Amino acid sequence: MTDNPYFLALDYGTQSVRALVFDLHGSLIAKAQIIVDPYIDDEAGAAIQEPDYCYRQLVDVVVDLFANSQVTPNQIKAMALTTQRACTVLFDDAGNANSPIYMWSDRRLASRPLPKMSWYFRLGFAVSGLSRRINYLRRAAKVNFIHQVAPQQLTGAAKVGMFSGYLLQRMIGKLIDSRASQVGYLPFDYKRQDWASTRSWRWQALAVRPSQMVPLISPAERAGTVDEHFAQDSGLPTHLPVFAAGGDKACEMFASGCGEAGVVAVSLGSAAVIALGTNQYREAYRYLPAFPSLKPQAFMTELQLERGFWLLSWLIKEFGQAEVIESHRLGISAEQLVSRLIDDIPIGAKGLMLSPTWAQGVIYPGPEARGSIVGFTPEHNRLCLYRAAIEGILLTLKSALIRLSKISQAPINLVRVSGGGAQSDIIMQMCADVFDLPVERLHIYEASGLGAAMCCAVGAGYYDDVEAARREMTHIGQRFEPIATHVVQYQHIFKIYKTLYPQIRPFYKAQS
Repeated sequence: MTDNPYFLALDYGTQSVRALVFDLHGSLIAKAQIIVDPYIDDEAGAAIQEPDYCYRQLVDVVVDLFANSQVTPNQIKAMALTTQRACTVLFDDAGNANSPIYMWSDRRLASRPLPKMSWYFRLGFAVSGLSRRINYLRRAAKVNFIHQVAPQQLTGAAKVGMFSGYLLQRMIGKLIDSRASQVGYLPFDYKRQDWASTRSWRWQALAVRPSQMVPLISPAERAGTVDEHFAQDSGLPTHLPVFAAGGDKACEMFASGCGEAGVVAVSLGSAAVIALGTNQYREAYRYLPAFPSLKPQAFMTELQLERGFWLLSWLIKEFGQAEVIESHRLGISAEQLVSRLIDDIPIGAKGLMLSPTWAQGVIYPGPEARGSIVGFTPEHNRLCLYRAAIEGILLTLKSALIRLSKISQAPINLVRVSGGGAQSDIIMQMCADVFDLPVERLHIYEASGLGAAMCCAVGAGYYDDVEAARREMTHIGQRFEPIATHVVQYQHIFKIYKTLYPQIRPFYKAQS
């Protein structure tokens, strides 16, 4: 074995696809990135993409990597894939996609009435007070929507799987997927980390059959080698081994320390996520599953705001033309510029408060969730709105942190932050002040790719397990300590903020 092998992590996210080369010590050697089009139709609520488009973007980013770096294909010793989660696709008998990819942001719901479940399942959910939430899950499940609009396409599909499985199939020539990528509305038993028992209520709730489920392997397990067609398209060698990794959040959270005692991981990306790693299955709320970790038989208890820093980008798109123009002049993103400008706005955004529950969820937030902005006065401007949005996201994550602390086996004393928001010193300090805990970020921004590279390093035999890989490949970049006077201010704001959603919730519940 070479002294410092290279691993290729392919990361297909919501906004871009990246090809990332890491070495054995977690250093980022080379990177290529292509902006992707999620094909969102806002009016219809659709968010679909053609499978071949996604494959071509994956090929193009690999080609771009080798064309614009000193890394050669033969230097790569192993490869792994991580993708955005909860994206559904149908497959034919040959393992080829025969439907569009229904992306996680697709807002279309199955219509009522839904097929009835057995009386004993309905009784159980009614007694536990979960009937409404289970019905929302069934309406949100993309397989149920497909069953209503194209029933023959769904029933005729040989397999139903995730976006990650589709791309792996194009890479290695066989249909297979990782257990740690199964985050979405399919009959997956998260406690067992396998497809649900045939007696499970999930098969009646979702319009799929056990035979339609894709074979699963564990993270760091060998999935295959590069297929001849993918090799021809990308320039990678056909003998290159490909190892399973996990969904982007599983990789990102693990690389950030999810599972270390006393540590919670926070991702400030398009979705804002806070996660606690555990060795036992622990749900933050009943029927809100703990997802598989990259560590075998370990879990990631997660609470998510589906519209996290997406909300900041949306506000900039709607109201921030001046910031967009100025950011172009400076050669930075509009989000980076805004994260600097909000430092001139006092803590609490001059009394403006924003509840960022823009998107509904099955359990957290519930189907009745709506966003709200309260406290406007004539002295507020759009910078106040930007600061209120970021504070609202962080205060909501603080509520989630309190919830996670109740199930943690050790006191939580450290927060590790990743995602786009982690690049801002101002936002990192806000995190420390809101959480009243030390906050750290990693030495590199590409945490999802780093987690996938750890799976490569373990699968290829360079480390015994993913925890050993993390000890050697994750390094801390910078630490931020809470500022006492800021903590006191945010504690006062939090007392007011946490009453905001409970007060408006009954109205929204009645309307939904």
